[in-house]
Amino acid sequence: MVYAYVRYSTGHQDEVQQAHALKEYTESRGLTIDVIEKDEGVSGGVSYKDRNLYKIVRKLKPGDTLIVSEISRLGRSMGDLNLLITQELQPRKVRLIVTKMGIDLDCANIKAIDQMILYAFSFAAELEKELIVQRTQSAIDARKEAIATQGGFISKKNRWCKHLGREKGADTSAATRASASAAEERAREWRDESTLFPWVAYQLAMHRPRKDIVAEARAHFEKDPQKWGTRHGKPLTEALLSHYAKHCGLPKP
Repeated sequence: MVYAYVRYSTGHQDEVQQAHALKEYTESRGLTIDVIEKDEGVSGGVSYKDRNLYKIVRKLKPGDTLIVSEISRLGRSMGDLNLLITQELQPRKVRLIVTKMGIDLDCANIKAIDQMILYAFSFAAELEKELIVQRTQSAIDARKEAIATQGGFISKKNRWCKHLGREKGADTSAATRASASAAEERAREWRDESTLFPWVAYQLAMHRPRKDIVAEARAHFEKDPQKWGTRHGKPLTEALLSHYAKHCGLPKP
């Protein structure tokens, strides 16, 4: 049996993108998804046992396959991911496929290199979760300061708000002003869906020379620009690598 799992916390588009990626991957390899389970509006910080994912896990038998688009769909907690793999998938001797990251793992025969790769990707997933929390708190703090010093702030919907939370009759005169939070949301969605960003995070976590990372990423880009391009479809540069390192909580080169 082939089980697919989709988790999305923001919008129908993310669900469609994940489902499309899984369908494209399985069809190109002659696989057929027998069961697809979804979690809507659920954070990756919630334990797998408290999500619909656990419905799949309890059904898995030796030889079955669990397929997801990326490791962060399984969760953004290194501890929880480790428990899922070592206490659930490994004893059940199932196959784990993570399409965006090129992982096709026989959990019954996990090697040291497999554990290292999974550790690196789960590290990147948990780090991104912490960054999301930090950015959210920073945005709240900035809005509180704007209320105190300017009397209000511009919301995501480009409305002038005098209080945190929803406010009836909010002023819409600032509708033409750009929304920085919306741009950040688009960037986060790209990081979640891209091949390049998690690959870069893994290379950085392995302390690989940054010039070598850029050179290999550009080589991949020449072969497949759509898959290995930046958010704006460009090849990786050292300047962008420094920017990605900042998102991964690493010092600039």
